Amino acid sequence: MMKRLPVILLFFSFLLTGSAQSLNSVQIDDSSCVNFDSCYLKFPAEHNKFEALYRKIEHLRRGGEAVVNILHVGGSHVQAGVLSHRLRCNFAQIMAERPQSRGLMFPFRAIRTNAPKDYSFSASGKWKGARCLERMPSYPLGLSGAVAIATSEDCSLELSVDEPFAFQRLRLMGDPIGGECHPLIVTADADTLSAEPVYEDYLFTFPKPTSECTIIFEGLQADTVSFALRGVWPEHNGVGLTYTGSGINGAAVPSWLRCELFTEELERLCPPDLVIFGIGINDANTSTAKFNAETFKENYRQLINEILTVNPNAAFLFITNNDCWLRVGRRRHVFNANGPVVEKAMMELAQEFNGAVFNQFRVMGGLGSSSKWVRAGLMNRDHIHFLSAGYQLMGDLLYNAFVQDYNDYLK
Repeated sequence: MMKRLPVILLFFSFLLTGSAQSLNSVQIDDSSCVNFDSCYLKFPAEHNKFEALYRKIEHLRRGGEAVVNILHVGGSHVQAGVLSHRLRCNFAQIMAERPQSRGLMFPFRAIRTNAPKDYSFSASGKWKGARCLERMPSYPLGLSGAVAIATSEDCSLELSVDEPFAFQRLRLMGDPIGGECHPLIVTADADTLSAEPVYEDYLFTFPKPTSECTIIFEGLQADTVSFALRGVWPEHNGVGLTYTGSGINGAAVPSWLRCELFTEELERLCPPDLVIFGIGINDANTSTAKFNAETFKENYRQLINEILTVNPNAAFLFITNNDCWLRVGRRRHVFNANGPVVEKAMMELAQEFNGAVFNQFRVMGGLGSSSKWVRAGLMNRDHIHFLSAGYQLMGDLLYNAFVQDYNDYLK
């Protein structure tokens, strides 16, 4: 039996303080499945966008007041929450003494799909949902890419978050449908809070930081008056880092372009300093003859330009597609040859927008490498999704690549 070995992760020192920033190692059977020579950020053009990001991080680390907002957009890799939460916890190490916010949350279970495990919504009553996979969304969608619609009078949501992400305020994004209806919150101490209207949102302020509450809806009437909830946003009184994951199973770049309230919510909730793009696996889920790289890039350009209206100085980090299978018959699969095509397209986008690329495709080992990751216990047998250990490993490798570039800047 092969001896289990920890992946050797890189340890870097922040030059300002000299304190070592260590990462949790991930136990795997075969460390040779990782191409460590590709574990870095590639900059095809200028580095200036990331230098602006690093200056803001240093300002915070020196005691300045600001918030660093990170947005991670993708499909099922992000909705599952393992990769994004690993990165959230890793990035928090950069400014461990500063408060952090969990970022956007959504009641995925209420609409009968999988959800991240670092927070939970227990839903009661009857709910229906809509997601940005629809070509013509039935309801306005925003930053979450989904909507949960409370349709019965007994609808409620019990929210619980991990203690490090306790919140002082809670913002609900949503709208009544068919008549007057508004959300209320019942605290853990059984107090009922009413919302203060802020822009188009409902803002609740708690007497003390909390990690749990119950959301109820006053005015619901079966079949006539409902409430469409687009997401929940926790806030705290400090400054620091917010890491938001926006992921929908099956989402491609056009999916996010259908979210008409995406940039509006992004602007008022978390104007991004860093955007991590993990979209592409679903766009490229077709034959090489049918995949149009120019259309793929043009869709990305439209999404990027929308984000630039919120923050013209945002830095963009592209994660290339992982190696995966492509179904070509009822029981037949081949390795998806669009992996290198997406890799090239993302390099060109990074060059165009002065962004960076983390070449996940090459980190895995290139075309056909997903089988090795399956054998190593890092990937699901579908050869598309990672297992928890694989997501955590990829999150550590990406973070190490970021820290390496950050340290190079500090030198």
